Amino acid sequence: MLMMGGSGAAAIPAPPALACELRVTPSAVSGEPVQLTVRLRNAGASVLHVLTWGTPFEEAWFQPFVVVTHNGRAVSYGGASVKRGDPTADEYLRFAPGQRRQATLNLAEVFDVSAPGRYVVEPRVVVHDALAAPSRPPRSRAQHHALHPACRGATFEITPAR
Repeated sequence: MLMMGGSGAAAIPAPPALACELRVTPSAVSGEPVQLTVRLRNAGASVLHVLTWGTPFEEAWFQPFVVVTHNGRAVSYGGASVKRGDPTADEYLRFAPGQRRQATLNLAEVFDVSAPGRYVVEPRVVVHDALAAPSRPPRSRAQHHALHPACRGATFEITPAR
């Protein structure tokens, strides 16, 4: 709903504000898990409903939401990629104002991070749909409003197995 101000101009609601933080295990031995944690925080003043598709909040790798490089070369993503219809309400997470949520997945499940050396992880997190209250999910794909929360990258080191 748009409100008219005294000047006659329509007040456009601010886009949903979603803050992002990415962390990764700083070092691991080749063959061990490398834990990637993504934290999202509702930085706005309204309840926010966030679609989990293609994010770590699905609790599995259904799409690459990070790019991993080793010695300047991209490491191939070996996980699933899925096609979808319209979402259901249970595929959205509810974030109260200021609320944080985090999800952790093992990078080594879908990226070959077995070679010793330094790796760089660059986030490519896309929230395919986000709705601010009073709107409620779900809504059709044609109505989705994507967000690209800014996250800083991280690095980690793999040491040889003994």
